[in-house]
Amino acid sequence: MKKRLIVTIMLGQDPSFEFVKRAFKGYAKKVNADFLCITEPSLILNNNNNKLFFAALFQKISLGNLSDIYERVLYLDADILITPHAKNIFDHYHDKTKIYMLNEGLTCNRKKELELISQALGASIRDLNYFNSGVILFPKNNQFLKAIRIHDLEFFVKNSNWFDQTYINFKVRLNSLKTENMDKEFNKMGNLEDFGKRFLASFIHYSGNGYCPKKHRPVMILKDYCYLYNYVPTLKEQIIFRIQYINFRFLRILNKFL
Repeated sequence: MKKRLIVTIMLGQDPSFEFVKRAFKGYAKKVNADFLCITEPSLILNNNNNKLFFAALFQKISLGNLSDIYERVLYLDADILITPHAKNIFDHYHDKTKIYMLNEGLTCNRKKELELISQALGASIRDLNYFNSGVILFPKNNQFLKAIRIHDLEFFVKNSNWFDQTYINFKVRLNSLKTENMDKEFNKMGNLEDFGKRFLASFIHYSGNGYCPKKHRPVMILKDYCYLYNYVPTLKEQIIFRIQYINFRFLRILNKFL
């Protein structure tokens, strides 16, 4: 069995993907891990969810088979930038039997999502544990991203604000999996209070509108990559980025009317 894999999903033409991928590849080499970038969707629930955004989320919850091949798998959202000084997450979290994710339920109100999970489980939830699925470190032969329960998934698609994440939290509880809170260092999501501290983290997660409006996210990721890696894009890269960014903005607007 192979030891380590870093996997991400990049569907579509977000211009920041190229630079995020470079950081992922460099980190994979640094921590002695294989790297896999999924660029084609393989799972679509129904005709209403065939946009790339939904396809990427469905792809995420079907990654469990990779744990049959690798001893440990690190999943990363495509809106994450790994810094050059990032710590080795595989060595930092050494227990190879646990799933590691950031427990955002300890600092954010996730009452609605927990109520949905309770409804699906048919049992009340007494704690506030609700994990962010942007960064997931999971061990071999793990079941929570396998055997998708279509009925439950459709329930969360219909009712949840973050259906993939809430479904993953549901599977964790359903199977009573050993899950431990991950330090914010490996999933640094933004707010105005610590905006300037993001560069100190190992993984910067540009989720939601935390660091900037979503429409400006590719530009910010590019700027941060150039700052962190002391990189100056070539003229060709700048032109390609601008063209892709215009297409990116146009598709975001178009999708609102589809």
